Formats: sequence, structure tokens, C-alpha cells
Amino acid sequence: MSGNQQRPKLGLTSPRQAVVSVLAGAIVAGLLIVGFEAAGHFPPVVPWSVPILLVVLAVATAIYSRALPKRIEEKRLAPQEGLAALAIGKSMIMTGALFAGAHIVYVMRYLSMFDAPLPSQRVIQGGATVVAALLLAGAGALLERACIVRADDEDDDHPNGAQATPA
Repeated sequence: MSGNQQRPKLGLTSPRQAVVSVLAGAIVAGLLIVGFEAAGHFPPVVPWSVPILLVVLAVATAIYSRALPKRIEEKRLAPQEGLAALAIGKSMIMTGALFAGAHIVYVMRYLSMFDAPLPSQRVIQGGATVVAALLLAGAGALLERACIVRADDEDDDHPNGAQATPA
């Protein structure tokens, strides 16, 4: 590497990255719905297991994110675990955003047919999945922020006055 090139840094997920993930989910869902309609079929109803699983993942991630800062402070966190926690947080944000975008399109497609039994199930269960996906993304953001090591927590161990970085 030459001296004027900076090494890429692993940082927090930006809002732009999350929006791109939402839009990607919306585009894929839109294409799938068009594909089903072109084939003369309806997409399946989202099973209740999907939002339940997303909520369970969100709760587990939120609990872990609450315990992580204390472990960092007590220096009981291995570097590999810190990196894994950051990667898990990023993946939870992206997965939640992707699911939310996809299910928003799914719900909006069947919202006008809410009086019919199967479309109402699609709207209700799809809406629950949107909420669960947003909870997952929020828990991922909490985990990402829990991985940050504050510069004032360390006794000038960093050369050149480095600032807070993800663990």
C-alpha cells in the first residue's frame, strides 16, 4: 500500500446503507409479486413463525448488546468476539431493513383487498413482519453501538491520539 492511500476502516452502518437495503428488499419483493401474478398465482401468506423468529432474534441481540459494554469495560472481551459482535450487529441491521422493505411492498399490494380473507391475512401477518424486522434492525444498531470503545476509557494506549473505534 502506498503512503497516501488510507486503509479501509470497519465502521458503523450508515443510514445510506440501511436505506439501500430497504430498497433492495422492496425491489426483490416487487419482482416476486409480479412474477407470481404473471404466472397466475398468489404469493404465499407470511407464516407467523417469521415475525416471531425476528422478534426472538431482536430480543436476544438487545440483551447481548446490554451486557457487552460491561464486558468491554472489564476487558473480558476477546478481539474475535468484538469483531463478531460488530458483524452480527451489521447483519441484523441489513437483514431487518431488507425484510422491512420487502414486506412493506407485500403489505401495500394487498392493502386495498383487506376485506377478503387471504389478503387480510397477508396484510396483518406482513405488517407484523414489518414491525418485527424494524425491531431486529434496531437491536442490531444497539449491538453495533455497544461495540464502540470510548477513547477516555483507555489510558492513552493509542498512538497519535486515536479516537473511539468499534471493538
